[in-house]
Amino acid sequence: MKLEAKARNYAEALLNVAVGIGAEKAVKDSLELVNNSVKVSPEFRAFLLSKRISETQKAEAVKSALGDQCHPIVSDFLGLIAGENLVKLLIEISKAYHVKFGEAMNFVAVTAHITNKMSNSGEAELKSSLETVLGKSTELTINVDPSLIGGIKLRVGNTFLDASIQNQLENMRHSLLKV
Repeated sequence: MKLEAKARNYAEALLNVAVGIGAEKAVKDSLELVNNSVKVSPEFRAFLLSKRISETQKAEAVKSALGDQCHPIVSDFLGLIAGENLVKLLIEISKAYHVKFGEAMNFVAVTAHITNKMSNSGEAELKSSLETVLGKSTELTINVDPSLIGGIKLRVGNTFLDASIQNQLENMRHSLLKV
């Protein structure tokens, strides 16, 4: 079975268990925590890939190392999976879980790139407008990008929308060069 297909199956199983106990977001956050730990710590990655340590011992070590930050479903899950591509599999599981989570919860992640810091009321208004237009609940992340002349750039899920002045000027330049 291909790695991606295996990851989708694992992600679906994790989501089904998480939905059963109402811990969908906690499991998503825990998967991200484990993946970030694997990326940042070569020792943690080597520990997970070690063949000398049993899967049960790995699950117990993850539980004690990450404590309350990692949901028990995820730490127990780490004790169930094994293989040579464990790190790649964990990354793919996290991606697949994020997609399935979004579908199941009618949720989408949105990243906004703006020129200046917004007030709290401005952020709330933007979030509300996006939720109304998209028909989904959103997790809004706002990044201040001083290199933008003005306008806004949005990443909605895997779609990139560019309403910046820079982009509009570039489009005008291209249209003028065509004539």
